[in-house]
Amino acid sequence: DAAGGADPWGQPAHWCAALAFALVVLAETGRQPIDNPDTHLELTMIHEGPLLEYAGRDLAYLQWAAAARHWVMLVLGAELFLPHGGAFWVRLATLAAALPLLCAALAVTETWQAKMRILRVPRFLAAGAGIALLGLVSWYLGGGA
Repeated sequence: DAAGGADPWGQPAHWCAALAFALVVLAETGRQPIDNPDTHLELTMIHEGPLLEYAGRDLAYLQWAAAARHWVMLVLGAELFLPHGGAFWVRLATLAAALPLLCAALAVTETWQAKMRILRVPRFLAAGAGIALLGLVSWYLGGGA
């Protein structure tokens, strides 16, 4: 259990869950490998179209909501998968140190894999689902159930 301070990285289920969650973060927050902002075709306009109706403070609220969703996903990932035991202040310091590292890892991922073809996205998501299923099977076979 990562939250309890045990050594979770020795278990393959934890590795699989962390990798699958990282893929979900990329897909859910609309980051660069999945969402290509250079294209303004129909697929991009599905979620960008409603933003065209707003300006000023209302547009800032919508962009802030997207940033907050991204932040919540990173905090959730840090709390679920990084070991952090001890007092509250130790846990808070661990979280404060882990979030910039997760942001840097996300930036490296976006730089490394800048654009993904739209036909590869279902394979990407299927790979994430397969990794999650593999982690679930390894957790069940390892006596976690």
